[in-house]
Amino acid sequence: MGYKVLTLKHMDEAGHKYLAEHGVEVITSQYDSEEGFLKEITENQVDAIYCRVDKITHAMMDASANLKVIAKQGAGLDNMDLAYAAEKGIQVVFSPAGNAQTVAEHATMLLLECAQRARYVDCEMRRGNFNVRYTLTGTHDLQGHVLGLIGCGRISQLFAHIAIHGFGMKVIGYDPFLKPEMLREPIELRPTAEEVWKEADYVSIHMQSNDATRYSVGYAQFSSMKPTASFINCARGDLIVEEDLIRALDEGKLANAALDVFEQEPLPMDHPFLTRENVVLTPHMGAATEDSVIRCTLSCCEDIVRVFNGEAPVCPAPKHN
Repeated sequence: MGYKVLTLKHMDEAGHKYLAEHGVEVITSQYDSEEGFLKEITENQVDAIYCRVDKITHAMMDASANLKVIAKQGAGLDNMDLAYAAEKGIQVVFSPAGNAQTVAEHATMLLLECAQRARYVDCEMRRGNFNVRYTLTGTHDLQGHVLGLIGCGRISQLFAHIAIHGFGMKVIGYDPFLKPEMLREPIELRPTAEEVWKEADYVSIHMQSNDATRYSVGYAQFSSMKPTASFINCARGDLIVEEDLIRALDEGKLANAALDVFEQEPLPMDHPFLTRENVVLTPHMGAATEDSVIRCTLSCCEDIVRVFNGEAPVCPAPKHN
C-alpha cells in the first residue's frame, strides 16, 4: 500500500501490528511541539496523522499534500478544526465508544475518593496519623445520596448505571438535548442545570468543549452547591474556571473536588490544586486503561485503512464542531 502514518504519541502495539499487516508504515514522532510535528509531516509527506490530545493545527493539515485522514484516539474532537479538515477533504475519524466504560469507571473511582476523603486520609497517614480514622468527619456512604450529571450522554449513562445499581444512589441530570425516553438509565432529568447543582451531593460534568460550553462552569455554579458536596470533572479542563473552583473550595462552598482534566496540561507544578488536601488529581488518564487503549487504537487504525482503501469509515467525526 505504501502509506505513512505519523503518530504524535506512542501508539499501542496492537495498532502497529494491524497497520503493518495492511502495509502501512508507522512513524512515531520524536517531538512534543507543533514545530517538531510540522517538520516530520513535511519531511515524510504522511498520509495520516494519529493523535490523542495534541492540537492539530491548520499548518499541520497543510504540511502534507498526501494527508487523507486524521485519527483521534478518544471521543473529544476539540483539538482540531473539523470544518477546516472538511474543507481540505481530510477525513477525521475517532473512537467515541471505545473508552466510554473506562471513563465511567474512572469517574466512579473519583466519586468514591470524594466520599471517603481519600486524599486527606492518605496525607494524614503518611504523616504518621494512623488514628485519623477515629476523628474523621465528612465521609459518607454513597447509598441514598444524590449524583448529579451535567450532560447525560453515553458516559454519563454508564456512570449512572454503576451509581444506581452498584451503590443505590439517586441520579439526577440536566441535558438540553435529551428527553427522558432517550435515556437507558433512570436518570431524573431536571429542567435547569441550576437545580442539579443545588440538589446533588456529587456533581459530575460530561460535556464537550466548544464555544458554548467553554468556561461555562464557574463561581455561580460552585457557590450554589451544598457545602458538603463534591465536584468531579473527567470531561475537559476548559469547561470550568479553575480560579473560581479554588475560591469556592477555600470559602467552603463545597467540600471536595476530583479532577482528571485541566485547562493547561501537563498541570503546572506550581498550580494551587497540587497543595490542597480536598482535591483529588489524576493526569488525564480517565481513558487510559490497557483495554480502552487497545479498543480505541484498533478502531482508529481500522478506519485509517478503510479510508486508504476508499471505503467509508465506521466512526467518522461529526460534520461540525
